[in-house]
Amino acid sequence: MKEFNRIPTSISYKQLNSLLITAHKEITQYTDESNEVSEEQEKFNQLAHSWFESSKKILNSLQKDKEHLGQGKCANCLMALGAMEAHINMAIQAFKASELD
Repeated sequence: MKEFNRIPTSISYKQLNSLLITAHKEITQYTDESNEVSEEQEKFNQLAHSWFESSKKILNSLQKDKEHLGQGKCANCLMALGAMEAHINMAIQAFKASELD
């Protein structure tokens, strides 16, 4: 059996750089896991996009029917609708910001 070389106590930048240049790429055995992650990520992206489209439809409906929705409602109901609209708008802005990354 071939004996291993002793590990040096220090190495120069030039030696390290030459080792890095000549080093072989390591083949990872985790291709299945990365594929699973990408599939899960794709499912999540589709779900998030579906949510985005549904949220836009809700906001459009609230904007068009604001007067009709407000008739006969108590003040708390109107505040709840306004809060829902504000939160959906903030969530849409967050979604758009996350797509930029």
